[in-house]
Amino acid sequence: MDHRFTLTAALALILAGCGSDTDCSIASCPDGSGGGIGGGVGGTGLATLDENNTLAAIREAWFAAATTAELPGFVVATGIGDTSGGVATAIDAAAKTGFRNRVSLAPFGPTVYNCPVSGQFTASGDVEDPNTVTAGDTTTYESTSCDSGTGYTVDGSITIAINSIDGDPNSSSYLQDQTMTFTDWTAATATLTTNLAGDHTAAIDTRNAAEFYTIFAGNSLVIVEQGITLSVGSYSGLLTDLPASNSLLLDADGNANSSLIIGSVNYGMLETFVQTVGGSPTDGIFEIFGLNGGTARFAIVTDTIVRVQLDANASGNYEISTDMTWDEFLAGSVPLISANTVYTPDEPE
Repeated sequence: MDHRFTLTAALALILAGCGSDTDCSIASCPDGSGGGIGGGVGGTGLATLDENNTLAAIREAWFAAATTAELPGFVVATGIGDTSGGVATAIDAAAKTGFRNRVSLAPFGPTVYNCPVSGQFTASGDVEDPNTVTAGDTTTYESTSCDSGTGYTVDGSITIAINSIDGDPNSSSYLQDQTMTFTDWTAATATLTTNLAGDHTAAIDTRNAAEFYTIFAGNSLVIVEQGITLSVGSYSGLLTDLPASNSLLLDADGNANSSLIIGSVNYGMLETFVQTVGGSPTDGIFEIFGLNGGTARFAIVTDTIVRVQLDANASGNYEISTDMTWDEFLAGSVPLISANTVYTPDEPE
């Protein structure tokens, strides 16, 4: 399990409920001429994709897409791209803590609460009616070494602003649009620390019992973990939950810059990702775009095998193609060039 998926597990332990405009979508400007964060960390611009950095770049971009999809913490047992069940368990546990009710019932404050094991969190905000959620409500949670017995100690703050609401969020049928702002928010275990800063807006729609929708977007999100910094910019997406089939559909795009590579990449879905809750994806193609049209992608071949491909010179031909298991892809344990690599040279002009 890679470090990035622990972020959503940690966040989900305290968030059970919870757009920005981009210059263009990946489909309309895949070369990076618009949108994105202009190079992210270090301002280095788009990365030049090659056989040495492509696997790290596409994995980091996938982590960006999966993390931003899971941040609303809305779909119980989301587990996008997760194979351990940890995220699913954490979100399910958070759903039982009643955090969503605490958001709506928080006093103006500031009011200090003791955490179940140790530490404190302070709730403050401006709510119109303490008995329900109302558009314009704003609540801030400031944690100080807060240990709720879930395995994580939390510090930093989260502000949740309700942009609009239709229906009762304490029921199973509502539409809620909200923005979360993270300020030096940190979740730590005995062996791992995750820091999060930035914004995330989500519209959560559960009014159709057959299909639940979460539309999400944000300007900038910075994730720091295990010494790796991942900046996500001008991101957006749609997560659809189909309860009857216990499956999820994900479309997402944005810009990702990781300290593991020099430069950023734009990312998007060529084909919608399909996944059974708690399992691995069974369909979908994920693409990244670097400097001068360089493109890489990974496609789901089976529920256990993915195919990573590189078109470094934007010829339209993927000259390098390597199959690996989903677990190997997530762990980065197999290089792009391996015994499984198939080379398809460009045709001479």
